This record gives sequence, structure tokens and C-alpha cells, in this order.
Amino acid sequence: MAQVMSDRTMGRPIVEVDTPALFVDLDAFDRNVARMSSAIVGAGIGWRPHTKGIKVPALAHRLIAAGAFGVTCAKVSEAEVMADAGIRDILVANQVVGEAKVRRFAALCHRADAIVAVDSLEGIAQLDRAASEAGVSPRVVVEVDTGMGRCGSAPGLPTLEMARRVADAPHLRFAGLMAWEGHAAGIVDPDAKRAAVSEAIGRLTSTAETCRAAGLTVDIVSCSGTGTYALAVGMQGITEIQAGGGVWGDVHYRDHFGVDHECALRVMTTVVSRPSDTYVVTDGGFKTLGSINSMAEPVGIPASQVARFTLSAEHGNLRLVAPETTLRPGDRLEWIVGYSDATVFMHDEIHGVRSGVVEATWRIDGRGKLQ
Repeated sequence: MAQVMSDRTMGRPIVEVDTPALFVDLDAFDRNVARMSSAIVGAGIGWRPHTKGIKVPALAHRLIAAGAFGVTCAKVSEAEVMADAGIRDILVANQVVGEAKVRRFAALCHRADAIVAVDSLEGIAQLDRAASEAGVSPRVVVEVDTGMGRCGSAPGLPTLEMARRVADAPHLRFAGLMAWEGHAAGIVDPDAKRAAVSEAIGRLTSTAETCRAAGLTVDIVSCSGTGTYALAVGMQGITEIQAGGGVWGDVHYRDHFGVDHECALRVMTTVVSRPSDTYVVTDGGFKTLGSINSMAEPVGIPASQVARFTLSAEHGNLRLVAPETTLRPGDRLEWIVGYSDATVFMHDEIHGVRSGVVEATWRIDGRGKLQ
């Protein structure tokens, strides 16, 4: 089971920790967790948070303690990390295809009650063969394309046929359906977004009813991420929600998905140069802050004062509208993370901070897990 790292930083103010340093404001994190659990579990729906952007088993255990019953992972290697930490109910919400991967997934089933998604006959055949060789009978869900146009079988009869193939496979257990209505997450107009989410989830739940009418048992109807969960909880027929990244909160979720969670995930940097009174250079570049979907935001510097912010590999280049002379080389500059999925995976560790003091430091055991 993953352990807290050495106590070299514990009890120290985060402003004294070497930079760049990824950290989470635990008070804000706890409030985000409570908010999500109350909305999802409080609605009588299971919470299976996605950990692709969390990557720390100790934090996944916090979510389980707050009401989640298991986790969602993107890759088999991520699921292995969670299983090694004692988490048993794990959904790999992805197509696991290829002989090496299906054998690895089958081996995982000796350590966890793992579930995998399929959307092809080839995937079903490969999983069934690997399960037979490993002596396991994993649960399988069919992914339904409810409008995102990425993976999944078409709703209705095509998914029913796929589900029947899973149910007929001697070494697989058909467990239900999953989908991700990601195409609706970024819709700005609230009524249009609600309608799009309702339509997408309706395709999923009606397909579940089609499968049930054909005699199949559909225990799992899984969907929704951080950008849509607040709407999904009011809709009938789903059994679990996968939203997880909202426990972090970040600029992308806030600005592009309309998620008003607290931004708990931060990075502490050091000012390394002041080429001019309108130019601040820090030691955090794109290898620290990420640059996908949203840029990080400096804490204490209003947006109206930012003329331009660019990232090179190791430097953050902040150009200001008006002169600023208080920040000097050696001073600290804190950042709200732009997009958690594009940031956490680049760091070896994350500090849990409460009231400005490091309470715990964890290895990011899920980083680099791409297979």
C-alpha cells in the first residue's frame, strides 16, 4: 500500500519547500470532496471517481472514506497502482486491446474485482482468451457512444448485440453499460447543456432498458464526469457516476465547464529573474504547470494586470500591464493549476497543505502509467 513520503517537508510552511512544488489545499480539497459526495451519494447514486488526474492512492482512499465505493482508471497500469494500495472495486473505463494489455488486465483480476469496457468483437475475443488463460472471469461493460463520437457502440440494438456477445463469452461476465457525455460538458448555455446531458444519458439508460428487455441483467449504468455530474444526478436510470477531477478544481473546469468548485490544486514557484518591472520569470515552465486546455493563473496578481503569460520548458514568463516592483528574485509566486490532468502527472510528489503548512507529502504513484 502506498505510503506517505519521508517527513522532510512535514510541518514546514509551503513557502519554505523547494520549488517548483505541487500542492493541494486540503481544506478546499475536503470541501470539494464533501460537495461531490453529497450531490452524488446523496442522490442515491454510486460514486466511482475517476483517478486519471488524481493518481495518488492515499487521496483515492480519502474519497472512499467520504462515500465513494470504488474508483475509475484510464489504464490497466493505473488500476494496478490502486489495487496495490488495497482498492478492490476498479473500473478501467477504456478499451483494453492487444495481447499484452489483456493478459495484464486478466492478471490484475487476481488482485482486484476489476471491470473493463469493450466496444468491439475483437476486444471481447481477446479479453475472453486472456481470462481463460489466467483462470479469471472479469466483469465487462459495453461502452455506448451517446454523442461524443470517440469510442463506444451505437445506442440501442448495436449495443444489445455487443452485450450479448459479452454474455455469451464463457470467461467474461456482462455487468452493464458505461458512457461519457463529454460533448456536453463545455456547453455554456445552462438550458442547452441540461438538454444535451439529458439527451445523452437518455440514450444510455434507454439502451440499458433494451438490454434488460432482451433478458440481460444490467447492474451497472455508469457515466458522467466533473463537467456534467451536477446535472446527471437528477436523471433516472444511472447507477454510478465517474466524476473525479472536481475534487481538485482548476481553471479549465471553472472556465470551460462551468464547475464552480474551489481551485484546491496549486503550484509554488520561485521568482528567478526580473528582466524589467513588467516582466517576471519563475522556475516553473510547461514541465511544471502544463499547457493543455488552460494556463495557470498567478495568485495575487489580477487578470487585468497580466499582459501575457508563456511557458518554456523550465521557465514561466509573466509579462505585466503595469510596472510591479515588489516581487524580487528569490520571492515565491503561487499558481492556480490550469488543468489538473495536464499537471499532476509531471510531478513526483504532491504536498497536502493546511493553513499554509505541509501536513503530508505523497508520492504520485500513478504518474507515467500509460499502458
